[in-house]
Amino acid sequence: MLQPAAADLAAAGLTLTIEGSRATVTVDRQDRGAACARAVPAVGVLADIGRCLPGSIRLVLLRIIGGLPPFDHVRVDPTAAGGRDRPGMAGDCPASPASPASPGFVGDRQCALDWLSRPDLFSIAVVSGWAVGALRLALACDLRVFCADAYLAMDGIRHGRVPALGVSDTLVDLVGYGRALDLCVTGRAVSGTQAYMLGLADRVAAPVDLADAVEDLAAALLAPPRGLAVEVKALLLHSRERSRPDQRRAERDAQLRAERDAQLRTSAEAVPPG
Repeated sequence: MLQPAAADLAAAGLTLTIEGSRATVTVDRQDRGAACARAVPAVGVLADIGRCLPGSIRLVLLRIIGGLPPFDHVRVDPTAAGGRDRPGMAGDCPASPASPASPGFVGDRQCALDWLSRPDLFSIAVVSGWAVGALRLALACDLRVFCADAYLAMDGIRHGRVPALGVSDTLVDLVGYGRALDLCVTGRAVSGTQAYMLGLADRVAAPVDLADAVEDLAAALLAPPRGLAVEVKALLLHSRERSRPDQRRAERDAQLRAERDAQLRTSAEAVPPG
């Protein structure tokens, strides 16, 4: 399928690079003013990327690059899970009158990132810098690697929007109801280290170690045979929707398919070339 036009990607502050079985989507949030203007079109273009990815893609890296903290930002103690941000300092987009939104428009925004959890691929969010409004994007991915100096927040409520749109269930699963309520209603920012302590991130790394941490995780995810990796992800992804007996049945079926695929691979490798 055709990829989104370069002009559409640029207007949304996005770049898309495909190398072998990997796709890298970069979200540029270094200019906070531009990031606000790009927020709505970016979601639409991200949905288009999901629709156009070739079937050979096994891994999507969603790189969210933030800028420097605002001059009036009070730095959060990175070792404190509670945070010490001043009220009102978390948001990076100025409040503006909300334009009327149709149910269809809101529904599109809710589902625009669903493709990042497809069973046939893995997605990793990589966040660095002041990327306060990007936590929703990160939560749409399977796994998250945050730079220790990253700052993120669910700041939608400050601007008349429902926070965690489309990912509220993921947020509650990761941090629990109380912490999810705190993050959504107060809109407070947390550092990358705090996010890891809260359970929002799966890895945290110093700026000099971020690239290596991401590469190590990506390589480990791509190491197993694709069919088996798809089976495992699908089992875990849908486990909450099934009763215990149904989940056990799904596990058995997946194991039988995995054994059959392994036998086919072994047989294929045993056939002499030519």
